[in-house]
Amino acid sequence: MVIRCILGTIFLAAGGLKAMHAYDFYTNLLSYQVGAPDWFFRIVAVMFPWIEIISGGLLLAGLWVETIGILVTAQCLVFVLMLGQAVLRGLDLQCGCFGGLTAPWLELPSVAFVRACLLLAAAVWLVILSDRREAMRKDPAQSADVAPLTAGRGDDAAPRESRE
Repeated sequence: MVIRCILGTIFLAAGGLKAMHAYDFYTNLLSYQVGAPDWFFRIVAVMFPWIEIISGGLLLAGLWVETIGILVTAQCLVFVLMLGQAVLRGLDLQCGCFGGLTAPWLELPSVAFVRACLLLAAAVWLVILSDRREAMRKDPAQSADVAPLTAGRGDDAAPRESRE
């Protein structure tokens, strides 16, 4: 739950800041020099922050965590790939991760790359935990190895018997 809330807060804040400063986000995207057409970056600058906002909000609310976890993982993978290529190419840019409202050194590609890798690891962990919990809900007898992950949550009651 902690990882879910941390990711949800980060995505909600980052998306909100980008949505409020869409033009700045657009110019940051152009500085990555990935060769996509201008219209593509315009669409991304407008749409992507809202995907982050919705993802973050749903994570915080605990809704569709299994599905949103996969979406957040995909978003983090895009962050890692974009920042990784910027670091490898030695591009001098501001990452645009938080709408440009953070300290300049936090926006450096190398720092942002490390942050993106940590977010990716957290998102993957969230998906793994969600999958394990879902497996436990479906068949607690076959998921005994998952019990330590859910111990103390109050939902570890015995499975219901069928009424046939």
